[in-house]
Amino acid sequence: MSKIFLVLSFIFSFATGAQTARGEIQRFTLLHDRVMIDRSLRERPYSQFLEVDLVISSGINTLINDLSNTSDSSSNSVQKQLETFQLLSKNVNTEKYIDLLVGAGIPLPDIKVKKHKFYSSLFYQLNAGVMLSINNRQDATSPVAQTYVRKEIKKGLATIYRPKKDIFYEAALYQMTRADTAVSLTAAELSSSGEFFNLDDLKRDHNFFAMDLIYNKRSSRGVLELGVRELNLKTSSDIKSLYGSTPLLHSQYTWFTEGSHILMQPFLGVHYRKWYGVRRGLYGGAHFNFKKHEVPFSLSLKISNQFLTVMPQFKTSWFHFSYTFKNPYRNPQDEVWVSTIHNLQIHFPFP
Repeated sequence: MSKIFLVLSFIFSFATGAQTARGEIQRFTLLHDRVMIDRSLRERPYSQFLEVDLVISSGINTLINDLSNTSDSSSNSVQKQLETFQLLSKNVNTEKYIDLLVGAGIPLPDIKVKKHKFYSSLFYQLNAGVMLSINNRQDATSPVAQTYVRKEIKKGLATIYRPKKDIFYEAALYQMTRADTAVSLTAAELSSSGEFFNLDDLKRDHNFFAMDLIYNKRSSRGVLELGVRELNLKTSSDIKSLYGSTPLLHSQYTWFTEGSHILMQPFLGVHYRKWYGVRRGLYGGAHFNFKKHEVPFSLSLKISNQFLTVMPQFKTSWFHFSYTFKNPYRNPQDEVWVSTIHNLQIHFPFP
């Protein structure tokens, strides 16, 4: 297994190639999509009574608390500005990331028409995320805090159609509401406002109807999955978000293998959105499960061209808990030092 990951690491390091210039929207989109793929490796979407999924970078609480302490430490505006400048200089060329998903679902009665089976559910999801970086690219003597904040709400109907035992289609039709903002603040501006962003800026909603469509085919050797998510069908408002409504394309193949006690399932995949290149969407890894299914623990490993992701999971028929550790084995990334990313997930799945 170690040889597989050495080969994958070489492939992804070689595949970085020429990279696009960093922007907070681009960086947030890449990290968010990687988190979405991590979730799909553990759970099928829209199949839980309740789910809570928190992704957070190491050190972000310290950064926010330091800014708050700086704002409260002195009533002198010059002193505040100096302390804020020192805070930004201390954290220059670093990034922090937060991604929170809270969702709920209600399963609907199954429908069977001869050999055709339909499994449907209603769902609601709230997703909120923040991408924050501090850099001095424009002026080495004047660091700035760049922040991108996004809020999304999905509500709709998801259906799995299984025409054959080894094939199923997954479709979701929903209304999406998206609001976002991007802010760039100097030390003087940040000391005056006392916060990296203002939630009041997320009141301009971009509303549209979207769909997911997934094809999944199983054979004796493995599973192929092809899909598109968040495909815009119709815009229902004149307001447009900064992010827009570009879809996520995804493809993955998982191999079946046999072992005496441990089942290993290697996989390779790629995801793409217009905000980053295809090379950055390459990933590979493997699932590990005990051959005796009554043991409720599993482990997944995933590697991209920037992160090694470790995903242990505890699963029962009614409760799932997982902790994901995303280790940046390459630093800096786009001239920015990236922290370890932690992910806690709790699911109460449909039976």
